[in-house]
This record gives sequence, C-alpha cells and structure tokens, in this order.
Amino acid sequence: MKKVVMKTFNIIRIIITILLIIMLAIVILQRTTKNNLTIGNFYIFQVVSGSMEPEYKIGDLIVVKKQDVSTYKVGDDVTYKSDPNGYNKGIVITHRIIKIDENNGKYTFTTQGIANDVEDPKISGDMIYGKVLYHSIILSFLGRLMQNNTVYYGIFVIVGLSIAFDLLRGLFVKDSEEDEEPKKEDK
Repeated sequence: MKKVVMKTFNIIRIIITILLIIMLAIVILQRTTKNNLTIGNFYIFQVVSGSMEPEYKIGDLIVVKKQDVSTYKVGDDVTYKSDPNGYNKGIVITHRIIKIDENNGKYTFTTQGIANDVEDPKISGDMIYGKVLYHSIILSFLGRLMQNNTVYYGIFVIVGLSIAFDLLRGLFVKDSEEDEEPKKEDK
C-alpha cells in the first residue's frame, strides 16, 4: 500500500514539474522575444485591459493562431500590433472584427473591443498576429500567478529543487540498490 501511494505521489509530482517547466518556457519565450516567435503558429497572450469583457477578463491567457488574412470573418476576435505611430503606439490589442475591406487582394480590418463604444483605427492584415482560438481558465489562473514576481521566481526555485532532488535521489538510490543485491553462494 505504501509503495502505491509513493508511486502515485511521484507521478503527480512529475506531472506538476513538467507543467511548471512548460509554463516557464512559454512565459520566458514570450518575454524575451516580445511575441515575435511562435510555437507551431500559436501565440499565447495575456489580456491587459477590460475592452473585451465579459468575453475575456483582465489577466486571462488567450491562445492565438496565425493564419491567412483571407480566412478572417466579421465576428472573429483577433490579436494585432497597433500602428507604432498611431493612437495606441504599437501595443498588442485583442478586439473583434466588425468590418472587412478588400481591395486588389489587400485586406484592411476595422475592429472594436466588445466593451468599447468606439471602433479602432483600421488595421492592415500584416499587423494581425492571429485569431483567438480559446482561453483557458486554468492557464489564465496560472498566468495571473506568474505576473507576481514572488510566485514567478518561486516556481523557478520549486522546479529547480524538484529536479535537483530527482537527480540526487537517482544517484543515491542506484548506489543503495546495488549494495542490497543478494549475494550468490557458491555450492
């Protein structure tokens, strides 16, 4: 019974460690590349304003997929980088498409936050990172935790200690198991 509990505990600890490593990797990747790198054409962004409430709340993590601009439709939520010389000065925004214009294969989009009364300035298709696929309650909760520097660095410590514990345990368990091997008697 004790062995079953220990094995279950170890499996849960390994799964949690792997999830923490993946989360740290994604957060570090986005912080260091300033969202210029995708993982399989997917981005993860954090919502920083209430312009899309109640659909997305401040702190929610959303998964965005890069796709061809001709596939976007009115009603799609898209994430884009605003004009660096415009009103929003190059910030990343997630809003809903309310109008699409196409002229000789060039697309322009009008977007608006669902909680906003005013539409955004028009954007070109090359400004769009991609379409919002979903947001996860669990990832959003963890993302909010990651914004707290104490938690952020605490996770580094937890993951580091867990890995160090596993490495040290692996070294000593192998040695002690070898010492406990039954000796064969000569007959």
